[in-house]
Amino acid sequence: MRVIAGEKRGTKLVSIGGDSIRPTTDKVKGAVFSSVQIELREAQVFIDLFGGSGAMGIEALSRGVPQAYFFDISRDSIGIIKKNLKLTGFEGKAIVKNCSAEEGIGFLCKNSVKCDMIYMDPPYKDGISMISIVEKICEKKILNSDGIIMMEHEKSVIMPITIKSFAKYKEKKYGTTFVSFYSWENFG
Repeated sequence: MRVIAGEKRGTKLVSIGGDSIRPTTDKVKGAVFSSVQIELREAQVFIDLFGGSGAMGIEALSRGVPQAYFFDISRDSIGIIKKNLKLTGFEGKAIVKNCSAEEGIGFLCKNSVKCDMIYMDPPYKDGISMISIVEKICEKKILNSDGIIMMEHEKSVIMPITIKSFAKYKEKKYGTTFVSFYSWENFG
């Protein structure tokens, strides 16, 4: 696992072995960022909602996003994220919190943080409802009007066309991995 592009291109990142973290593959990571490269140029804040190894948020920082927030409920994951931020020298551009996705959204709202991109890749086996998390994002209004939510999921998970005020505008398939892209319905 490595940083694909940008300032820290080629930097190897660490991950926890075994099944506790399933990092987004370099192929998927590269394809996702290629598909949002125009939006990424304007992005100021990136949220890695189920941080895992921190690879997605670190990729955003490497590609020029000024600030990233990393949330994960696992202490092991938080330790790995901090190691990877140190490896890349991005500690000063990141805020890392050991908490659930819902608590992370609450933290952002409480601190009046508005973001431009949210990446969600919850552990597949945990059965976490991405829909309820997107509903919380909508309710707390932490995503800017031109912001994007990207959700990585298995083929067997069918994401709806709309979730509250968000509309799916694109879905990409990368092998057995799918990524659904959402934006505010009334944007455009």
